[in-house]
Amino acid sequence: MNILKTPHRDYFIIASTLIALALDFLLPRTQIFLIVVAIAGSLETAWNAIESLIGRKISIDTFNIFALVVSFATSEFQSAAFIVLMLSVASILNWRTASRSKEAVKELLKLKPLVALLEENGVTKEISAKNIKKGDTLIVKSGARIPCDGIVVFGNALLNESSVSGESALIQKVPGDIVASGTLNEEGVIKVRASFVGKDSTIERMIALVREAQKHKSRTEKLADKFATFFLPFVIVSGALTYYLTRNASMTAALFLIACADDIAVAIPLAMSAAIGKAAKRGVIVKGGQSFDALGKMTALVIDKTGTLTYGTLSVEKISIQPHINEEGFWRALGIAEKFSEHPIARAVMHEATKHIKDIPDPERFILYKGSGVSAILGSDEIIVGSERIIEEARIPISQDFKDNIALQKETYGKTTSFVFINNVYTGFIVLADIPRSEAKESVAGLKKLGIGRIIMFTGDNVATAAYIASQLGIEEFRASMTPEQKLRELETLTRQHVVGMVGDGINDAPALSRAHVGIAMGNTGTAVAVESADIVILSDDLSRIPEMVILARSVQSVVRGDIVIWLITNALGFWLVLSGIAGPALAAFYNFITDFLPPLNSARLFRKKNIHTCG
Repeated sequence: MNILKTPHRDYFIIASTLIALALDFLLPRTQIFLIVVAIAGSLETAWNAIESLIGRKISIDTFNIFALVVSFATSEFQSAAFIVLMLSVASILNWRTASRSKEAVKELLKLKPLVALLEENGVTKEISAKNIKKGDTLIVKSGARIPCDGIVVFGNALLNESSVSGESALIQKVPGDIVASGTLNEEGVIKVRASFVGKDSTIERMIALVREAQKHKSRTEKLADKFATFFLPFVIVSGALTYYLTRNASMTAALFLIACADDIAVAIPLAMSAAIGKAAKRGVIVKGGQSFDALGKMTALVIDKTGTLTYGTLSVEKISIQPHINEEGFWRALGIAEKFSEHPIARAVMHEATKHIKDIPDPERFILYKGSGVSAILGSDEIIVGSERIIEEARIPISQDFKDNIALQKETYGKTTSFVFINNVYTGFIVLADIPRSEAKESVAGLKKLGIGRIIMFTGDNVATAAYIASQLGIEEFRASMTPEQKLRELETLTRQHVVGMVGDGINDAPALSRAHVGIAMGNTGTAVAVESADIVILSDDLSRIPEMVILARSVQSVVRGDIVIWLITNALGFWLVLSGIAGPALAAFYNFITDFLPPLNSARLFRKKNIHTCG
């Protein structure tokens, strides 16, 4: 029956208790009804307290049932009724907190397409989204959601990625771009090659992360139970001393009733729930309130370079075209040669080529030279693109001067230089590099303004590359040529001196993410191992979310401190009312019931706070 479940049971108890209190006030002979209602409303708290004691723990329920026993033992049945009211209201607040997380999962489930359009051997057919396999080519039309994570292989479209990133701005997607499941195609038609399907897709990982986050309690949330462990003996001793000195059982009972502390048990989890929900709206999954504890106190942040500070994918940084070749012809040749290659260099080249050439034809013949480049034929033209090794493998005749020129270009621009030949004639070269994220520099500056004393970049790259990227982003400290073991050892050293955060995306970052006080993973491009190892997952891979989360974590800490201050002040006033003889047990219980709403109302400020602003 629904009436036996929260919140229906609690609404019923509240209504019954209010009626019983009214009848007891108007018709004293109906007090038996008040007693029955108070006992019935105490049963769940009593059961939870017994379970805690069996487990040799003193919880907040132990504290509350102690106050109820005192009320019944001293025949202060109105006091017991007020405590039952308070506990029922607390139960409803906890239910509403838990319901927010369940609703978040339901909303995410709505983003999962049930069907997809599969293109196979030139034929299009509708299939269940559950049957999509890695490598399938899917057609996504305007108005449809992306059914799985993948790479655009044809067409262009404007995607609404707000379900993942929290940003409503439309993002243009062209061949070579990565798309995430659950995002909406607002305009255009694209073909997507499936890369992560089922449980590995972005939307499924988001659902799993939200469900996991519901299971975690933070150190701050556990404060209420720890508080009860120490405070209950203190109250018992204080009550015994009060009775010994005054011989006033009524005053002693009132003192116990004032000290009932269920408001803290509600207020702190409520603050954490509000913060976790606010983070989720910004495309950040926080696995539990303990992450806010560490993030708010963080004094040092370690950031991996590749895929975190940089995009982790190559982009065209420089081009050089021979005078006898026009730019359109150069990009057309590049696009034809790289169209059927899945190499990261090919995807970067195709992404750039589609900006210059609208329609790139398919090659009639395609050859992949493993580790060196590609060759493609269209009509009478043979196009060869690759590193200096392709010259030897494709047997391209070149002069010694040209060899010397290649060596100079390689030294100047690095190993990601690709040379382009049409019919064995050199036409130019392109330089590709892993470039810093557009928001990285501003995010680093924002973290410094927030007082993060040390920001350190870790990378497996050489010193020259590390120094260049660090200088571009305003990072003073970096460690280069690091292995995963070295990253972990360096992090161990830092954790002895600082509260350390670690941001990464790869398998090699997982040990460090687990060891840091708070691990932050890039959820879109990050590996499953990194995401599982982290405490916080940035689904949009947007580094600006980190200073936002630091601000949010500090707001949570401020609210929790406010909750504790409010509790201390209201209890001090309550003790004064009791010890001065103004408040008896019934008034003490009523006072406690009214003031119990103050800490949760303070925590609720986090729900009303609309925006998180960085210091940028």
